Amino acid sequence: MPRSQTQSSQRRVSKAAGPLPPSVERRRRLRQERRRDQLIQAWRIIVFSGSASALAWILLSAGWTLRSIDQLQVVGSDRLGPGNVAKAAGLRFPLPLLSLKPSTLERRLMAELPVQSVTVHRRLLPPGLEVELQDRRPIAAATRRGAGGTEQGMVDRDGRWMPLTVARQGEAPTSAVRVLGWIPSRRSTIAKLLEQRDQLGSPLQVIHIAPDGDLSLRTTSLGLVKLGSNGALLDQQLNTVVQLTRSLPAQLRGQNDTSIDLSDPSKPELQLPAKAAKKASES
Repeated sequence: MPRSQTQSSQRRVSKAAGPLPPSVERRRRLRQERRRDQLIQAWRIIVFSGSASALAWILLSAGWTLRSIDQLQVVGSDRLGPGNVAKAAGLRFPLPLLSLKPSTLERRLMAELPVQSVTVHRRLLPPGLEVELQDRRPIAAATRRGAGGTEQGMVDRDGRWMPLTVARQGEAPTSAVRVLGWIPSRRSTIAKLLEQRDQLGSPLQVIHIAPDGDLSLRTTSLGLVKLGSNGALLDQQLNTVVQLTRSLPAQLRGQNDTSIDLSDPSKPELQLPAKAAKKASES
């Protein structure tokens, strides 16, 4: 090989092996750093996912578990405690906390306990179940017509029906009033009568609802008072009851065989038995 060609090849090799330009070297380093950062980030994700999965498995299998009734907290009720709630909800310990659905528990407790409202919360740390109750207090004993005949129960201050299976878990009714023939359509009227039972001038004894919805009362002084089915007249009828209690002669009050018709409260009608009516007409 000629000497001139050998020298030319050596110069090309020397030039190729020389340092890269600064801009090219900087891009190369940046690519290497990005690859390293991506690798580190990938490992972080793998480690975090694995740790989170392991922690979740530990918590689900051991940590978030209701092991005893001591982890059940009941607030808002002065009559019902954790034992009543656990029995009504059918809770069996131990059980996974996350397997409990608050909405399902709320519906079941509303059906089984004498309460107006139920709110259930799952507490993760520390594991527990919080149940907030608002008591329903029975105001009066009641009956209603069912497929199997007359059913015994109670009503609360809102006139809502309380089965004895529910009411027996609470106290006895707070009044001596009896509601006979309870029907859902008369709930608001019953509630109003119970609210005003001590404002009628005489103790209210019985609220009677006929199958067709006609309403009657029995008070100590007046006896049977027929109100009819027009709920719009109730306020006026109750005012008339108060007035009659004050003004009706004593010999006409509280008779078992007499009644007062207030279906038209502007024209009260005293209904006497046949003999008494005949005697009154002759005199």
